[in-house]
Amino acid sequence: MAAYEPLQIDDRGYHDEDGTKDPLLQDELNSIPHSKQPTSKWAQWGTVAVSLLSVLCAFALYLASMRVELPGPRSAKGLRQPDQYNTLNLTQELKKGPIVWFPGYIVRANKAAPDEVYTSGPHVVLDDNNSMFFQFRMPASKFTRCYIGSAVPTPEEGAAANKTYVSSGSLTEFKVWNVTTPSKPMKSLSWNTRPERVALMGTVAFLPEEEMIDQLDLEDGWQLSDPTPRFACGQKETYTIEVSCEGCSLEYEQILSLPALAFDLFQIG
Repeated sequence: MAAYEPLQIDDRGYHDEDGTKDPLLQDELNSIPHSKQPTSKWAQWGTVAVSLLSVLCAFALYLASMRVELPGPRSAKGLRQPDQYNTLNLTQELKKGPIVWFPGYIVRANKAAPDEVYTSGPHVVLDDNNSMFFQFRMPASKFTRCYIGSAVPTPEEGAAANKTYVSSGSLTEFKVWNVTTPSKPMKSLSWNTRPERVALMGTVAFLPEEEMIDQLDLEDGWQLSDPTPRFACGQKETYTIEVSCEGCSLEYEQILSLPALAFDLFQIG
């Protein structure tokens, strides 16, 4: 809103002994000559008419000078709209970060004890005998590409948050399998009741991202190329995968908190 100052009025000449006079009339009235000779009736009416016209003109001028233009509502139609994506392409969006989904169920199956039943919980054990099954329930989304990956903090970040793991052997090739999805929520499993493997989707390294990129010599966009286990998504669906390890071992607690230490599902455009 524009700032303005009210019209300044000089108070001098407003009052006399007989009462209040219009300041714009005072000089004109004082300038009328006084004569003892009687004036004509038409001359008197003419003087009144002129005085009245002067009053009306002065009042109109006063109103015009006091008028202030206040800004009214304005339409945004036709204005340039901001681009919320700032013309980012897919590679740039990946740098911003994908949507990360935490599994709803995490269940162990032990080949060395095929009848032992394990319930869903955060304890992850991977080795030659133990596989882990992860189940993700996904809502419908406009983002139609997904992949399975890991989230591993640096040793310093992990130690500060009490997020550590115990491992042996190479951590660069955990196999990810597409498996049949149970008809009921995967609350418990044994080796004998585990979902069946359908196909090998790819492999995942369980390392901090910078270390993983250096060790595997990955380039930008590695999430969209082999050996990343990727698949089409975007529909309301339940996805179940198996993660296995050959010649290595890994044990940790997968808890929904930061920094993340997990096998997760990542969703991108």
